[in-house]
Amino acid sequence: MAVRRIVLRAVAALVAAAVVVAGYLLAHGDFQRWSDESALDGACDGLLDRHVVRGVLGSGAVEVEHERRGAGLVGCEVRVRDGGTAEIRVLDTAQVGQTLDSLYSGSPRALAVPVGHGWTGLFGAVPEPSGSADVFRAEEDEKVTTSLILECTGDSSAKGLSVTVRTTIDKTLDDPAERPAFARIATSTAARASKARRCGARLGKPVSSLGLPVNEDEYEPLGTADGTCSGLPVAHGMVTATETARGGAPHETCRLADAGLRTRYVLEADYGPYAQERFLRYEDDPDEDTPNTRTPAHHRDRDGRMSWTTAKCRDGQALFTLQPSYETGRDRKYPRGDADLAYERAALKAFAERSARAHECPAPARP
Repeated sequence: MAVRRIVLRAVAALVAAAVVVAGYLLAHGDFQRWSDESALDGACDGLLDRHVVRGVLGSGAVEVEHERRGAGLVGCEVRVRDGGTAEIRVLDTAQVGQTLDSLYSGSPRALAVPVGHGWTGLFGAVPEPSGSADVFRAEEDEKVTTSLILECTGDSSAKGLSVTVRTTIDKTLDDPAERPAFARIATSTAARASKARRCGARLGKPVSSLGLPVNEDEYEPLGTADGTCSGLPVAHGMVTATETARGGAPHETCRLADAGLRTRYVLEADYGPYAQERFLRYEDDPDEDTPNTRTPAHHRDRDGRMSWTTAKCRDGQALFTLQPSYETGRDRKYPRGDADLAYERAALKAFAERSARAHECPAPARP
């Protein structure tokens, strides 16, 4: 009987404590809101700033879902009732290549642009058809992505961190004043992740402006290009370009087109973990005519698949590639003439040199 009395007293004490707590919450505020804030504090291993998340997604009831952990990866999704959503992923860049599509590089329909403001990162979205023209809208099913790369100091166990946030909120990317809101969760999470993981990364400044992702059909004269296509030779029928600005982006793209607006060449530059991921992807490629870390440069022959060159940058080996586009209907094995190969060599050389210089890397190997 003594044991029974002790158990009953314990149960009564717990019930009394629960009543006191419930009474306090009812008297001092909304229980659901208190629960929401607690959920935000624990989301993504505590890497989210609740004030920033609330400011971007809204003040409604919150639902948090932890998506995956392990292998240097943490992810969660935050959904706010009558507000926005955010999918957050933080990755140790040493694990690049061990998860599918671990790094964000943009959409085939729209080139991602640099985040800028001292950040190494990309900002992108997929355009939504509207009438006769594509526009960018953050509507119900569209996700706007901000992806940042942090380079850790020598005192950290991690070499680097990748922070990617896909945000859906009731704002339009067409309004320059509203774009920075899409990057706020990513930058605040990056700052917290750097501190929590003892990364010691050099962080950027608050993002006050962002460029608009570039649609695939936004052509401009190649001769006036001043971004990722700047300095490429206007020759061999290449007269138009689709490009983005430069400014610390770990992945850059330039598309060259002829007078008929048919894309003929795609040039890409990758730095740090982005280059690492591409090298790893090509390791399992049965085609020998693909980049590898053992060959600093390669110029394709008449039947080859691509040309590439590399540069030894502070954050590792950078990769620059040129691939012909086959949207003109020509077969992949169609032999290239001497004029084609000569232009490709000149274009890749100019593209790689200018990109490397902007990233403060030494001159790339001669392709």
